[in-house]
This record gives sequence, structure tokens and C-alpha cells, in this order.
Amino acid sequence: MEGKGKRPIDVAVGSALAVLAACTLLAAPARALELDLPIACAPGRDCWIAHHVDHEPGPGLRDHACGTLTYDGHDGVDFAIADLAAMAAGVEVRAAAPGIVRAVRDGEVDQRVEERGREAVAGRECGNGVLLDHGEGWQTQYCHLRRGSVAVVPGDRVTAGTRLGLVGLSGLTSFPHLHFEVRRAGREIDPFTARPIGEGSCGLGGPGLWRPEIAAALVYRAIPLTGLGVAPREPERGELDRGEHQGERLAADAPALVVWARGFGLRKGDRWRLRLFDPAGRPVVDRALEQDRDQAFAIRWAGRRRPAEGWTPGLWRAEVEVRRGAERFALARTVSLVPP
Repeated sequence: MEGKGKRPIDVAVGSALAVLAACTLLAAPARALELDLPIACAPGRDCWIAHHVDHEPGPGLRDHACGTLTYDGHDGVDFAIADLAAMAAGVEVRAAAPGIVRAVRDGEVDQRVEERGREAVAGRECGNGVLLDHGEGWQTQYCHLRRGSVAVVPGDRVTAGTRLGLVGLSGLTSFPHLHFEVRRAGREIDPFTARPIGEGSCGLGGPGLWRPEIAAALVYRAIPLTGLGVAPREPERGELDRGEHQGERLAADAPALVVWARGFGLRKGDRWRLRLFDPAGRPVVDRALEQDRDQAFAIRWAGRRRPAEGWTPGLWRAEVEVRRGAERFALARTVSLVPP
């Protein structure tokens, strides 16, 4: 997760003229900035919005849908990818609109901030990134790019869809994702509402700044479930981060069958249910869990050791369900158990 107060790639020099220009731009009618998806992925399938803009001026949380899929002071939209394996394969970061490259940074290492330390990224919280200018005060910023992937230089003119780099793990971050910001005259704008942060933009609806087809693809999910699989033992966080335990085949002599799931935006009181069905449709694992605390990112699992008679080869089905009040979020997948 990123910290509050992340600095832009370039630091503007304050002056009376700059302040006057900003005030003039904010007072004038805004030319519509139409945004494409800034990342090459299929939302809800291989990328997910992990955090929205925080519209609550105080210590509470409120995203554009009046939910809590954000954290205090967050000023952009985080597009998460599945894991480090997806990052290594390469997921393109793309210009969301035509513009001119104003600033870039590259060379920052791809390492979780928990391992590197916050002090090491102070003043470079964005990590490797690109800043684009779109005219009339509009800018977009792209953060946490993979080291060595930045594909543009200051002064380049880009069109919507131009490759800027690849999703990485640089700067102040705990997971591979693109942090995407929109600004006008130096003020952060929520692309889902087209309004500055904190200006009554909760629950407005509409496409905001996104092109209509992009807005339709970015369905709001209060709890994005980003992974589900079956492991032969209890999985470790590092293994799941590396993309392990997600295969479609598993040896039928596995010492255990453990269904695991992960997601963003979990809140105390959310109710998990993890299930695993054998080829005959009988539940082998069926466990209910209550979320005991708020977690920006959570992993849960439940399993069973191999019985004396062994596992039945064939197609097994894993399911995860999370309920919050009347809302239900679910994933399902199948895994083949094959003879060793």
C-alpha cells in the first residue's frame, strides 16, 4: 500500500503566476479529458482495482461509490495485477489520453516497501513513473513501473494507448500494481466522478472521465477477489506472491488438499466460505470464517489431509464466497487430480 503525501515525479516551483494560472484554470469550464484504460488487462479477470480515491477529508474512508475500497489520503486508482509471475511476464502501462511526456523516472528497484523500508523511498514514493501533460491544466501520472521498462522520454508526444512501461513494484508499494492519478491545475481529480477529491463526489454515478466502454468494464467491486486455487499443503504468502499453487493439475497422492483465496478491501465482520468438492460433487472441505479485522489485503485457506483411501482422481471444484450484508462476492475454479 502507498503512503499519504506521495510526491509527483516533477516538483513544480511555486510562484504567484503559477497560483494565478491554477485559479484561472479551475474557474474556467474544463475541456473534457476522455480516458482510455491505462493498463493492458481485462478488469475483473487479470487485473483489479485494489484502491479507489479517498473522498473523506477526515480520518475515515469513502470511495466514489460511498464504499471503503480505499485508504486514508489515497489520491489515485490502483490497478493490481495477479502476482510477481504476471509482473515478470510483463503487463503494459499505457497512456490514457494523448499528451506530452513532462517527466519520467527509472532505475528504482522492484521491491516491497516492507523489505526495502520507507526511508529508502522517501521523496520517490511513486517509484519509476511517467507524468503526461494533456493541455488546459490536465495531467496524468503513472507510478510503480518496473525498473528498466520506461519507454518514453520528456518531450515525447504520445497517443492514447502508447506504451509507457510495464507494471512493477517500485516505490512505496506492497504489491505489483499501477497507481494512476489524474490532476487538473494541480488538484487531484477522481476519474470516476470527474470532480476534485472531497467535492461531494460520493455516489454520483456516470462514466466520469472514462470512455463509456471503459467505464462499463470497470464495474465497482467492494471486495475484489483476485485469486483462488488448491495447494497440497498450507500455502505461504511468498509462494502465492510468486504465482505458485495456481496450476490446473495436482497429483492425486497430495498429502492434503487446501483451497485458498485472496482479495482486497476486507472489513471486520465480512463472512468467508471456502469449499472444495470432489468429482462426485460431495463437499470435502466446507469452512466458514468471519473476518476479525479490517485488512486492505487478505488471504484465507482451509483444507483436509489425505484420507487413508486417498483422493479420487478427476475434476475437483473449488469455491470461495465472501458476504458483506446482502452483498455476495464469489469465485470458482476447477482442478484436475491426476494419478502420480
